[in-house]
Amino acid sequence: MTGMVRERRVIVACCGGSYAGQLACRGAVRLAREGYGDLVAVAAVAAVCRPEIEQVQAADDVVVIDGCETGCARAILERLGLEPDQYIVVAGLPLRSTGYLGIDPQDVDAVVSAGWVRDAGICILRGEKPWC
Repeated sequence: MTGMVRERRVIVACCGGSYAGQLACRGAVRLAREGYGDLVAVAAVAAVCRPEIEQVQAADDVVVIDGCETGCARAILERLGLEPDQYIVVAGLPLRSTGYLGIDPQDVDAVVSAGWVRDAGICILRGEKPWC
């Protein structure tokens, strides 16, 4: 097992009150449960809680999942000089429902797939042009 180093990946997600914000949060939780990365509370980062900021700074890979184009989670990191390596905007995914908090499990699947697949048509990786 020599030479194998586990990448330290963190996931920071919007947990807004909109449908897309709730999908971002649920997708991030599921990605963490599946072992994709460690979940970091966006509210703790916004509140400048040192342990969470240090966890993001120490990560090899930072994944940000925002619900909409407003990009609150990404803006919180950028305000602290932190940049995501992978950026997913849920509103840009092919969703089945736009209902208020009646979360469709297949929509959560779409968010999780965007994390695992890193499809450039769905998410933005560091160095690519901004989401549009």
